[in-house]
Amino acid sequence: MRYILDIKMEIVQEILDQLYRKVLLGTTLEDDVHGYIFYLNPDLSEQDGCPAFPVAQSNASGVLDGMAGQHGPSSHEVATLPGAQECPKRQLQMDRTREMKLLQLTVIDTMLSQVLSDETETHAKEGYRELTEVLLQSVELDSKLMRMLQNSDKLLSHMAAKCLASLLYFQLREKKMLSNSWVTFCQKHLSESSESGEAVRCLWILTAVIKEILKDTHSQRAAFWRLPEPL
Repeated sequence: MRYILDIKMEIVQEILDQLYRKVLLGTTLEDDVHGYIFYLNPDLSEQDGCPAFPVAQSNASGVLDGMAGQHGPSSHEVATLPGAQECPKRQLQMDRTREMKLLQLTVIDTMLSQVLSDETETHAKEGYRELTEVLLQSVELDSKLMRMLQNSDKLLSHMAAKCLASLLYFQLREKKMLSNSWVTFCQKHLSESSESGEAVRCLWILTAVIKEILKDTHSQRAAFWRLPEPL
């Protein structure tokens, strides 16, 4: 079972790598964009990380030690040293899950950069835009990124904040409004304490969005900052 899960994670990693290279180059997505939703859903890395640990109890040949042609430990050895068998595998699984989540966030952030760039080819941009819209609607990407802001892993939390800032700016560019979930999130944490971790992240994200608005000439032409008409 662990071997099967390892293969599954490798396949997901490979598909994400391929998608990242395409998006980084601004290449048009030939396949149906809906097929990528499964791999970009942040819940995927959580689901993949859970089931592998109990398999350390197995005495399957060549799987536990990762080397073909050698036999795994006997049932007596597994029974007497469960911690020694499970801890390295648990750490390895956690590392792989973290790498996958970081790659997902990197792909999403790069894709949003391409959508918001004037240099991206029109047809490719349309595919990225459609994929972003589906992620927002079908998996509630913005809400998932907000939950990731509270991750104890600082790099994951920072990447989630970076993605969320780009996503919020995308919503402003496309819909001229922010999601209700983000407004509720900010109201909740900014009203509690301006020194809390969540409040600091809210302010960082809002600052990043404002910077994008100020430096983007298209946002100015779209009248993000509308002056009142003279009386």
